[in-house]
Amino acid sequence: MRSVFAVMAAVAVTIGGCSGTTGAVSRPGSSAAPSMDGSATTVPTPAPAKPLSQKQAAIRYLKTVKPYDIALERLEQAINTGRPAATLRELAAKVASANAAHMRDLRDVPWPLAVRAPIKALRAESAKAQVYWRQAAQAKTRGELVQAVLEAARHDGSVAAGKIRSLLHLAKYEESVYS
Repeated sequence: MRSVFAVMAAVAVTIGGCSGTTGAVSRPGSSAAPSMDGSATTVPTPAPAKPLSQKQAAIRYLKTVKPYDIALERLEQAINTGRPAATLRELAAKVASANAAHMRDLRDVPWPLAVRAPIKALRAESAKAQVYWRQAAQAKTRGELVQAVLEAARHDGSVAAGKIRSLLHLAKYEESVYS
């Protein structure tokens, strides 16, 4: 994750379902699941995954955020070079898609205890930004799109991402890696 304040400067210039019971009793560590004939069967519940090591978490974090960072950088470059609104909408949709995927991955990975709080904060900021990424992808005009991008940029998660990178002993975010 990174700050998109460069976009803001350039833009300023360019402007499970329902829970129910089946009557079956389940034991701790198991759950009742309907069988083909409608009766309930007991299915073991998987144990929680073991947290990743610091090194594994560092690799996974970079893999998780890379598609988002690449999509964001492409959108930023397109805005800065005056690409047409239709192109910007397509790129904003890719940012929204990458952001949704990265939020899922951030949620689903068994992170080390030390990074769980900043991961949660990054997910929260990403969720706030997602509303605006979707708006940008649906914007009717370049101006509306730019406004949505600027709003998304307010929720870039750079503080949380910086903490994550520090705790995982990763280098600071470098935009040129994704350019």
